[in-house]
Amino acid sequence: MECKATGESVFAKEVLLEGNCEQAVDVDFTLPDYCPDIGRLLKCRLEPMITSREVSSDALTVEGSARVSVMYLDDRDKKIRCCDRLYPFKASLPFDNTADNVRLLVDIHVDYVNCRAVSQRKLDIHGAFTLHMTAVSAKMMELITDAEGEGLRLRKCRCEISDLVCCTQCGFEISEAMELGEGKPPVSSILRTGTAICMEECKAVANKLIVKGDAIFTMVYVTEQGDDPEHMEYVIPFHQFFDVSGVDENCLIDLKMACESVDVSLRTDADGEYRRLDVDLRAMADIRAYRPRQIEWITDAYSVAYETNCRRRQLKPERLCSTVYDTVMCKQTVDTGDVKIESLCDVWCSVSDSRSVWRDGKTVTTGNLAVCMIVRDPRQGVVYTEKNVRFDCAVAQPAQGQMLRPECRVTVKSCVCTLTGDNRVELQAELCVHSSLYEDIPMKLVESVELDETRPKSEESRPAAVLYFAGSGEELWDIAREYNSSVEAIRAENDIDGDCVTDSRLLIVTA
Repeated sequence: MECKATGESVFAKEVLLEGNCEQAVDVDFTLPDYCPDIGRLLKCRLEPMITSREVSSDALTVEGSARVSVMYLDDRDKKIRCCDRLYPFKASLPFDNTADNVRLLVDIHVDYVNCRAVSQRKLDIHGAFTLHMTAVSAKMMELITDAEGEGLRLRKCRCEISDLVCCTQCGFEISEAMELGEGKPPVSSILRTGTAICMEECKAVANKLIVKGDAIFTMVYVTEQGDDPEHMEYVIPFHQFFDVSGVDENCLIDLKMACESVDVSLRTDADGEYRRLDVDLRAMADIRAYRPRQIEWITDAYSVAYETNCRRRQLKPERLCSTVYDTVMCKQTVDTGDVKIESLCDVWCSVSDSRSVWRDGKTVTTGNLAVCMIVRDPRQGVVYTEKNVRFDCAVAQPAQGQMLRPECRVTVKSCVCTLTGDNRVELQAELCVHSSLYEDIPMKLVESVELDETRPKSEESRPAAVLYFAGSGEELWDIAREYNSSVEAIRAENDIDGDCVTDSRLLIVTA
């Protein structure tokens, strides 16, 4: 006889598919007519950018463009130049999709890029990058919260979880018309751009998210007058609304943003000089919204009247404890080794191989900063050098739980290097940190209870009371089950308040 049970649904994140797609970049790069001849190569950069992602019934598909940028010294003026070109790509993973509301997460890692000058106007470029794709969905799971049956005893557990309200992605555009700063020379050509998106506030209202933050846009450009490149940094505030069904002010939001592509168009001013620019940024917001809820479930059951069969299973819902948006300053000394530095032309940084742990009320993230520098060496002239330095940053994130798991994204907001010796610079990198702290809650639960009416428990064979010597820490539930009693009866008979025996003692266990 199956017991009459009541239950409720729990929503949790489920990873449906995870895999890698490697994309090769093998191109013959010919300089356009407006670019001067190559004197010496400095650096080749490969920057994959996503333009669309799609989840169909049979595949995960990502489309985008790989920007190949070549920095070099020209043959005539020995100035730093840059030429870039976009190469479209399309990557797919087979995916047998039967779920609803599937979200496709994509992480990109550049594996390598090599560049060789075949002539002063032609380059041979080989590289590769890897797309790590993860298909995630919200899965509904049923659990029993109560059951009724003859002589049935239930052991229950109660805790707080976070119900997954939605799991989605929203792309948005940030566009801004800008001008060069006062006293800055006009642009001859753009050498490099960089973008970091730093969030300040995320607020949930009825079916909407309101997000405020800044896009930090950096441009390094070449002028006709000077030999060294010029630097400009712009802070673009944004105030974005997202339609997210089901969210309200009681929800906890985990929202992470990243810039996926940037387009810069130069415009002339009244004097015909390139002193204006239009910047179009495309960003992607990964949104997870949760609603806190107290749940109760059955972990064990038995009947004092019949032998009992329980079917068991394990679940692992999660609880979002908190989210933190912060900025952290990283200071490091960088030794350039054999490269002697007369002056710094350009410096930029990127984060790689970061790992996060929760420790003593803080989320601590460690990783590598790739410090990329174009410098003037008194012996070699303009050269490119790159050094890796370790960083660690900590943000306060108090929480209580057994299995706490931080998910942290670190991006470089800005970096400044100061020359302190012939081969030494002091790096100050401002890092944007977005840390979400989760608790994984392993649940061992009973999903069905059945009483075997063919195997009744005989009352005649059971004594009215048993003397039992219990050890310290022994649980009353185990004793009650063993002797076909109940926790409530043992508590009442032995004047015990909790669920365990605090000190070794003799107990009276009544049937």
